[in-house]
Amino acid sequence: MTTSTLPNDLRPGEDARSSHQARRHARRTSRSVNLALVPAAVMLLAFFGAPLVQLARTSLSTWIGIGDMTFTGLDNYREVLASEDFYHSLLASVTLGVGTAVGITVIAVVLAALVSSSMRGSNVYRVLWFLPAIAPPAAVAVFWGLSFQPRTGLLNSILGGLGLGDSHAWLASPRQALYAVMAVAIWQGVGFAFLILLGAVEEVPVSVYEAAALDGASSTRVFFAMTLPMIRPVLSMVALLEVIWAFNAFTLVWALTTGGPGDSTAILPVLVYKEAFQFGNFGPAAAISVLGGAVLLVLGVLGQRLGGQKAVDA
Repeated sequence: MTTSTLPNDLRPGEDARSSHQARRHARRTSRSVNLALVPAAVMLLAFFGAPLVQLARTSLSTWIGIGDMTFTGLDNYREVLASEDFYHSLLASVTLGVGTAVGITVIAVVLAALVSSSMRGSNVYRVLWFLPAIAPPAAVAVFWGLSFQPRTGLLNSILGGLGLGDSHAWLASPRQALYAVMAVAIWQGVGFAFLILLGAVEEVPVSVYEAAALDGASSTRVFFAMTLPMIRPVLSMVALLEVIWAFNAFTLVWALTTGGPGDSTAILPVLVYKEAFQFGNFGPAAAISVLGGAVLLVLGVLGQRLGGQKAVDA
């Protein structure tokens, strides 16, 4: 009489037991992960959730900064949406945000392409082009505020030496002040975007460039037809971040122009500051903050969707 034995992986009940053990292990791992995330969740609720709730409460009330709040419903939102100052500041914020993001992204892509091509001195340029990004915004504003001064400023002195005049008063011109602030924001922000995009460019597989070289494609064609499509998700993310940061560039704008001349550079954060801390209207200021946050949320969702579509297409 002979008996047959089955391999371990074919014995009855082994698969069921191993599957049960795997599920138990997965449940224990899930519980451990959830417990580890509790402190982070508490921190988020404490530092983000509570202030957001308080902001929403303030936007629905009348408050001068001290004393009790008086609930007024949607009156603050009606007042803000009927104000020309809000739409003027919204337009200035969008102009500054989009213009700065476009300028930074274009320059950063060009710099990343040059450095990734192993141009001479590329290691030095990696450091030099990033230096403005680590400078404090207030210090940057002081430096450029002095440089923009007519006749005595560094920029005007250079232009005067080139025969282009040395009396340009960019920060004193309602038509030019916002674009001067935009130029400074681009100068400061391009270093961060450059490093991020350089990392993305250098992650493109070498085999892609080797295949293009075998096909006889020029470096320009390879960059626009292959490199850019492959880094589009990172490119869209960088552009979105730059829009958000420039949209909220209170420190830079306030230190350069304090929102002037007139209200030509009064972006939404500047308007919020003036309403709350100069006029004591904390309710309308909170309502402006909520509306500005809603605009950024819409821009963020659109940017993520566009970046995802580009990633799929690429």
